[in-house]
Amino acid sequence: MDLDFHYGTIYVLSRWAKFGSYNANLIASASQMVDDNFDDNPFSDAEEEKNIAMGIHVRYSCQNIWGNITGKGNPEVWIPFHFLPGLVGDDTDAKLVCKKHSKLSEKLKARLLQTTLDNADFAFRLGVGLHVFADTWAHQEFAGINTTINKVKKLIFSTHGSLIEKVLDEIVGSSSIISKVMDQINPLGHASAVHCPDMPYLWWKSGGHFKDGRKNWDEFIEASEEIFRILQEVSQEPVTGLSERQKELLTAAFKDIQSESIDERYNEWIRRIHSNEFEIEDFDDGDSVAAYSEGTIRDDLTFRAQFFNEINDHFDWVKKELENEGIFILKSEPIY
Repeated sequence: MDLDFHYGTIYVLSRWAKFGSYNANLIASASQMVDDNFDDNPFSDAEEEKNIAMGIHVRYSCQNIWGNITGKGNPEVWIPFHFLPGLVGDDTDAKLVCKKHSKLSEKLKARLLQTTLDNADFAFRLGVGLHVFADTWAHQEFAGINTTINKVKKLIFSTHGSLIEKVLDEIVGSSSIISKVMDQINPLGHASAVHCPDMPYLWWKSGGHFKDGRKNWDEFIEASEEIFRILQEVSQEPVTGLSERQKELLTAAFKDIQSESIDERYNEWIRRIHSNEFEIEDFDDGDSVAAYSEGTIRDDLTFRAQFFNEINDHFDWVKKELENEGIFILKSEPIY
Protein backbone atom coordinates (compact mmCIF):
# COMPACT_ATOMS: atom_id res chain seq x y z
CA MET A 1 0.00 0.00 0.00
CA ASP A 2 1.09 3.56 -0.64
CA LEU A 3 0.70 7.06 0.75
CA ASP A 4 -2.91 7.27 -0.38
CA PHE A 5 -3.84 4.38 1.93
CA HIS A 6 -1.28 4.61 4.74
CA TYR A 7 -2.05 8.30 5.27
CA GLY A 8 -5.27 9.09 3.38
CA THR A 9 -7.38 6.05 4.26
CA ILE A 10 -6.03 5.80 7.79
CA TYR A 11 -6.84 9.48 8.36
CA VAL A 12 -10.42 9.02 7.15
CA LEU A 13 -10.95 5.84 9.17
CA SER A 14 -9.55 7.54 12.28
CA ARG A 15 -11.93 10.48 11.89
CA TRP A 16 -14.89 8.17 11.30
CA ALA A 17 -13.87 6.38 14.51
CA LYS A 18 -14.21 9.73 16.32
CA PHE A 19 -10.55 10.52 16.82
CA GLY A 20 -10.14 14.28 16.52
CA SER A 21 -8.38 15.75 13.51
CA TYR A 22 -5.19 16.32 15.53
CA ASN A 23 -4.89 12.70 16.66
CA ALA A 24 -6.07 11.36 13.30
CA ASN A 25 -3.21 13.25 11.68
CA LEU A 26 -0.71 11.77 14.16
CA ILE A 27 -2.00 8.21 13.64
CA ALA A 28 -1.94 8.55 9.87
CA SER A 29 1.44 10.31 9.84
CA ALA A 30 3.00 7.54 11.96
CA SER A 31 1.45 4.98 9.62
CA GLN A 32 3.02 6.54 6.52
CA MET A 33 6.28 7.32 8.32
CA VAL A 34 6.99 3.57 8.46
CA ASP A 35 7.61 3.80 4.70
CA ASP A 36 9.64 7.02 4.92
CA ASN A 37 11.85 5.95 7.82
CA PHE A 38 14.97 4.91 5.92
CA ASP A 39 18.65 5.82 5.95
CA ASP A 40 18.90 8.55 3.32
CA ASN A 41 22.67 8.83 3.79
CA PRO A 42 24.04 5.30 4.29
CA PHE A 43 27.62 6.50 3.90
CA SER A 44 27.55 8.70 6.99
CA ASP A 45 26.83 8.01 10.66
CA ALA A 46 26.20 11.67 11.45
CA GLU A 47 22.41 11.33 11.72
CA GLU A 48 22.69 8.28 13.97
CA GLU A 49 25.16 10.04 16.21
CA LYS A 50 22.86 13.06 16.47
CA ASN A 51 19.88 10.89 17.45
CA ILE A 52 21.94 8.90 19.94
CA ALA A 53 23.03 12.15 21.54
CA MET A 54 19.35 13.02 22.00
CA GLY A 55 18.60 9.62 23.50
CA ILE A 56 16.69 8.35 20.44
CA HIS A 57 17.23 4.72 19.48
CA VAL A 58 16.91 4.77 15.71
CA ARG A 59 15.72 1.71 13.84
CA TYR A 60 14.88 1.92 10.15
CA SER A 61 11.60 0.47 8.93
CA CYS A 62 12.19 0.90 5.21
CA GLN A 63 15.08 0.79 2.73
CA ASN A 64 16.36 3.08 0.05
CA ILE A 65 17.63 1.63 -3.23
CA TRP A 66 21.16 1.28 -1.91
CA GLY A 67 19.95 -0.67 1.11
CA ASN A 68 18.01 -3.11 -1.05
CA ILE A 69 20.98 -3.60 -3.36
CA THR A 70 23.44 -4.32 -0.56
CA GLY A 71 20.91 -6.34 1.41
CA LYS A 72 22.23 -4.85 4.63
CA GLY A 73 19.45 -5.03 7.19
CA ASN A 74 16.85 -6.33 4.71
CA PRO A 75 15.32 -8.97 7.02
CA GLU A 76 15.07 -6.48 9.90
CA VAL A 77 13.16 -4.08 7.65
CA TRP A 78 10.94 -6.13 5.36
CA ILE A 79 9.93 -9.03 7.63
CA PRO A 80 8.59 -7.14 10.67
CA PHE A 81 7.31 -3.96 9.02
CA HIS A 82 5.98 -4.90 5.58
CA PHE A 83 5.63 -8.68 5.16
CA LEU A 84 4.42 -9.92 8.53
CA PRO A 85 5.01 -13.69 8.42
CA GLY A 86 2.01 -15.98 8.19
CA LEU A 87 3.84 -18.81 10.00
CA VAL A 88 2.29 -21.45 7.74
CA GLY A 89 4.29 -24.15 5.97
CA ASP A 90 6.94 -26.79 6.37
CA ASP A 91 10.10 -24.70 6.13
CA THR A 92 11.31 -21.25 7.16
CA ASP A 93 10.82 -19.63 3.75
CA ALA A 94 7.21 -20.79 3.64
CA LYS A 95 6.56 -19.65 7.21
CA LEU A 96 7.88 -16.18 6.35
CA VAL A 97 5.27 -15.68 3.62
CA CYS A 98 2.91 -12.85 4.54
CA LYS A 99 -0.78 -13.80 4.85
CA LYS A 100 -3.87 -11.88 5.83
CA HIS A 101 -5.85 -13.31 8.78
CA SER A 102 -2.78 -15.33 9.82
CA LYS A 103 -2.10 -16.37 13.39
CA LEU A 104 0.48 -13.61 13.75
CA SER A 105 -1.71 -10.92 12.16
CA GLU A 106 -4.49 -11.84 14.58
CA LYS A 107 -2.00 -11.47 17.43
CA LEU A 108 -1.05 -8.06 16.07
CA LYS A 109 -4.71 -7.07 16.02
CA ALA A 110 -5.09 -8.20 19.63
CA ARG A 111 -1.99 -6.20 20.52
CA LEU A 112 -3.44 -3.06 18.95
CA LEU A 113 -6.75 -3.58 20.71
CA GLN A 114 -4.89 -3.36 24.01
CA THR A 115 -3.93 0.25 23.20
CA THR A 116 -5.44 2.71 25.65
CA LEU A 117 -5.90 6.44 25.25
CA ASP A 118 -4.12 7.13 28.54
CA ASN A 119 -0.92 5.88 26.91
CA ALA A 120 0.88 8.98 25.60
CA ASP A 121 2.23 6.94 22.69
CA PHE A 122 -1.17 5.61 21.54
CA ALA A 123 -1.17 7.42 18.17
CA PHE A 124 2.26 6.00 17.32
CA ARG A 125 1.39 2.49 18.53
CA LEU A 126 -1.68 2.56 16.28
CA GLY A 127 0.08 4.16 13.32
CA VAL A 128 3.01 1.73 13.23
CA GLY A 129 0.90 -1.34 13.95
CA LEU A 130 -1.85 -0.47 11.48
CA HIS A 131 0.71 0.04 8.71
CA VAL A 132 1.97 -3.50 9.21
CA PHE A 133 -1.56 -4.88 9.63
CA ALA A 134 -2.79 -3.19 6.43
CA ASP A 135 0.16 -4.53 4.46
CA THR A 136 -0.89 -8.10 5.21
CA TRP A 137 -3.67 -7.55 2.64
CA ALA A 138 -1.52 -5.80 0.03
CA HIS A 139 1.53 -8.07 0.42
CA GLN A 140 -0.19 -11.38 1.07
CA GLU A 141 1.51 -14.45 -0.45
CA PHE A 142 4.90 -12.72 -0.72
CA ALA A 143 7.79 -12.88 1.76
CA GLY A 144 10.18 -10.21 2.98
CA ILE A 145 13.23 -12.22 1.97
CA ASN A 146 14.88 -13.28 -1.29
CA THR A 147 13.17 -16.55 -2.13
CA THR A 148 11.84 -18.50 -5.10
CA ILE A 149 8.39 -18.27 -3.49
CA ASN A 150 8.28 -14.63 -4.61
CA LYS A 151 8.78 -15.41 -8.31
CA VAL A 152 6.00 -14.32 -10.64
CA LYS A 153 6.15 -15.76 -14.14
CA LYS A 154 3.28 -13.86 -15.70
CA LEU A 155 1.21 -10.85 -14.79
CA ILE A 156 -2.26 -10.19 -16.16
CA PHE A 157 -4.00 -7.04 -15.06
CA SER A 158 -6.70 -4.48 -15.71
CA THR A 159 -8.34 -1.57 -13.98
CA HIS A 160 -12.05 -2.45 -14.17
CA GLY A 161 -12.52 -4.15 -17.53
CA SER A 162 -11.37 -7.45 -18.94
CA LEU A 163 -8.07 -8.81 -17.74
CA ILE A 164 -5.37 -8.21 -20.33
CA GLU A 165 -2.09 -10.08 -20.36
CA LYS A 166 0.99 -7.93 -19.92
CA VAL A 167 4.52 -9.24 -19.87
CA LEU A 168 6.83 -7.80 -17.24
CA ASP A 169 8.71 -5.69 -19.82
CA GLU A 170 5.53 -3.82 -20.80
CA ILE A 171 4.83 -2.96 -17.17
CA VAL A 172 8.27 -1.62 -16.33
CA GLY A 173 8.86 -0.18 -19.78
CA SER A 174 12.18 -1.85 -20.42
CA SER A 175 13.79 -4.60 -22.47
CA SER A 176 13.48 -8.36 -22.15
CA ILE A 177 16.73 -8.28 -20.21
CA ILE A 178 14.71 -7.47 -17.09
CA SER A 179 12.61 -10.61 -17.47
CA LYS A 180 15.70 -12.72 -17.98
CA VAL A 181 17.36 -11.23 -14.89
CA MET A 182 14.21 -11.78 -12.79
CA ASP A 183 14.19 -15.42 -13.89
CA GLN A 184 17.71 -15.88 -12.57
CA ILE A 185 17.33 -14.33 -9.11
CA ASN A 186 15.22 -14.95 -6.07
CA PRO A 187 13.13 -11.78 -5.79
CA LEU A 188 12.69 -9.78 -2.60
CA GLY A 189 9.08 -9.24 -1.55
CA HIS A 190 6.74 -8.54 -4.47
CA ALA A 191 9.50 -7.26 -6.79
CA SER A 192 8.43 -9.73 -9.49
CA ALA A 193 4.91 -8.35 -9.36
CA VAL A 194 6.32 -4.82 -9.52
CA HIS A 195 3.77 -2.39 -7.98
CA CYS A 196 0.63 -4.42 -8.69
CA PRO A 197 -0.11 -5.36 -5.05
CA ASP A 198 -0.13 -1.74 -3.87
CA MET A 199 -2.34 0.03 -6.42
CA PRO A 200 -5.94 0.21 -5.10
CA TYR A 201 -7.67 0.30 -8.50
CA LEU A 202 -5.90 -2.69 -10.03
CA TRP A 203 -7.45 -6.06 -10.90
CA TRP A 204 -4.66 -8.54 -11.54
CA LYS A 205 -3.63 -12.16 -11.49
CA SER A 206 -0.33 -14.01 -11.62
CA GLY A 207 0.83 -17.53 -12.07
CA GLY A 208 1.45 -19.22 -8.73
CA HIS A 209 0.01 -16.48 -6.52
CA PHE A 210 -3.43 -15.27 -7.60
CA LYS A 211 -4.51 -17.67 -10.34
CA ASP A 212 -8.16 -16.68 -9.96
CA GLY A 213 -7.37 -12.98 -9.99
CA ARG A 214 -7.29 -10.36 -7.26
CA LYS A 215 -9.28 -7.13 -7.16
CA ASN A 216 -7.22 -4.82 -4.99
CA TRP A 217 -10.17 -2.60 -4.12
CA ASP A 218 -11.96 -5.55 -2.50
CA GLU A 219 -8.84 -6.41 -0.49
CA PHE A 220 -8.43 -2.79 0.57
CA ILE A 221 -12.07 -2.56 1.67
CA GLU A 222 -11.64 -5.70 3.75
CA ALA A 223 -8.52 -4.23 5.34
CA SER A 224 -10.36 -0.95 6.00
CA GLU A 225 -13.20 -2.80 7.74
CA GLU A 226 -10.81 -4.57 10.11
CA ILE A 227 -8.81 -1.41 10.78
CA PHE A 228 -11.94 0.66 11.41
CA ARG A 229 -13.16 -1.81 14.02
CA ILE A 230 -9.81 -1.60 15.80
CA LEU A 231 -9.93 2.20 15.77
CA GLN A 232 -13.52 2.26 17.02
CA GLU A 233 -12.70 0.00 19.94
CA VAL A 234 -9.58 1.94 20.94
CA SER A 235 -11.47 5.25 20.73
CA GLN A 236 -14.14 3.69 22.95
CA GLU A 237 -16.87 4.08 20.35
CA PRO A 238 -19.50 1.40 19.63
CA VAL A 239 -17.90 -1.11 17.26
CA THR A 240 -20.24 -1.02 14.29
CA GLY A 241 -17.85 -1.57 11.41
CA LEU A 242 -18.18 0.41 8.19
CA SER A 243 -21.64 1.52 7.12
CA GLU A 244 -22.78 0.84 3.58
CA ARG A 245 -22.32 4.54 2.81
CA GLN A 246 -18.75 4.49 4.16
CA LYS A 247 -17.96 1.41 2.08
CA GLU A 248 -19.39 3.18 -0.95
CA LEU A 249 -17.18 6.24 -0.39
CA LEU A 250 -14.04 4.16 0.12
CA THR A 251 -14.74 1.89 -2.84
CA ALA A 252 -15.21 4.91 -5.08
CA ALA A 253 -11.86 6.32 -3.96
CA PHE A 254 -10.05 2.99 -4.37
CA LYS A 255 -11.52 2.20 -7.80
CA ASP A 256 -11.90 5.59 -9.43
CA ILE A 257 -8.66 7.34 -8.52
CA GLN A 258 -6.64 5.68 -11.26
CA SER A 259 -3.06 6.77 -11.58
CA GLU A 260 0.27 4.99 -11.39
CA SER A 261 1.53 8.12 -9.65
CA ILE A 262 1.37 7.76 -5.89
CA ASP A 263 1.40 11.55 -5.51
CA GLU A 264 -1.55 12.01 -7.86
CA ARG A 265 -3.62 9.44 -5.96
CA TYR A 266 -2.64 10.98 -2.62
CA ASN A 267 -3.46 14.51 -3.80
CA GLU A 268 -6.94 13.41 -4.83
CA TRP A 269 -7.49 11.79 -1.42
CA ILE A 270 -6.41 15.04 0.24
CA ARG A 271 -8.71 17.07 -2.00
CA ARG A 272 -11.64 14.83 -1.03
CA ILE A 273 -10.74 15.10 2.67
CA HIS A 274 -10.48 18.90 2.53
CA SER A 275 -13.86 19.20 0.79
CA ASN A 276 -15.39 16.68 3.21
CA GLU A 277 -16.40 14.26 0.49
CA PHE A 278 -15.89 11.47 3.04
CA GLU A 279 -18.72 13.03 5.09
CA ILE A 280 -16.88 13.36 8.42
CA GLU A 281 -19.61 14.28 10.90
CA ASP A 282 -17.55 16.62 13.08
CA PHE A 283 -15.52 18.11 10.21
CA ASP A 284 -13.32 20.94 11.51
CA ASP A 285 -10.51 23.30 10.56
CA GLY A 286 -7.94 20.56 11.09
CA ASP A 287 -9.63 18.41 8.45
CA SER A 288 -9.62 21.27 5.97
CA VAL A 289 -5.81 21.44 6.07
CA ALA A 290 -4.92 17.82 6.84
CA ALA A 291 -1.84 16.66 4.94
CA TYR A 292 1.08 14.33 5.36
CA SER A 293 4.52 15.71 6.15
CA GLU A 294 7.58 13.84 7.37
CA GLY A 295 8.28 16.95 9.42
CA THR A 296 5.26 16.25 11.63
CA ILE A 297 7.35 13.56 13.31
CA ARG A 298 10.93 14.34 12.30
CA ASP A 299 10.83 17.99 13.41
CA ASP A 300 9.30 17.33 16.83
CA LEU A 301 11.75 15.76 19.26
CA THR A 302 8.98 14.27 21.42
CA PHE A 303 7.11 12.79 18.46
CA ARG A 304 10.33 11.44 16.98
CA ALA A 305 11.20 9.67 20.23
CA GLN A 306 7.65 8.27 20.52
CA PHE A 307 7.73 7.02 16.94
CA PHE A 308 11.05 5.23 17.39
CA ASN A 309 9.91 3.79 20.72
CA GLU A 310 7.03 2.13 18.91
CA ILE A 311 9.18 1.05 15.94
CA ASN A 312 11.56 -0.71 18.32
CA ASP A 313 8.77 -2.14 20.44
CA HIS A 314 7.03 -3.57 17.39
CA PHE A 315 10.27 -5.05 16.09
CA ASP A 316 11.00 -6.69 19.45
CA TRP A 317 7.48 -8.13 19.54
CA VAL A 318 7.78 -9.68 16.06
CA LYS A 319 11.26 -11.01 16.85
CA LYS A 320 9.98 -12.74 19.98
CA GLU A 321 6.96 -14.20 18.16
CA LEU A 322 9.20 -15.61 15.42
CA GLU A 323 11.64 -17.08 17.93
CA ASN A 324 8.72 -18.78 19.66
CA GLU A 325 8.16 -20.52 16.32
CA GLY A 326 11.83 -21.49 16.07
CA ILE A 327 12.73 -18.79 13.53
CA PHE A 328 15.87 -16.89 14.53
CA ILE A 329 16.30 -14.60 11.55
CA LEU A 330 16.06 -11.12 13.11
CA LYS A 331 18.98 -9.42 14.83
CA SER A 332 18.33 -7.57 18.08
CA GLU A 333 20.31 -4.45 17.39
CA PRO A 334 20.01 -2.18 14.36
CA ILE A 335 22.97 -2.98 12.09
CA TYR A 336 23.28 0.40 10.39
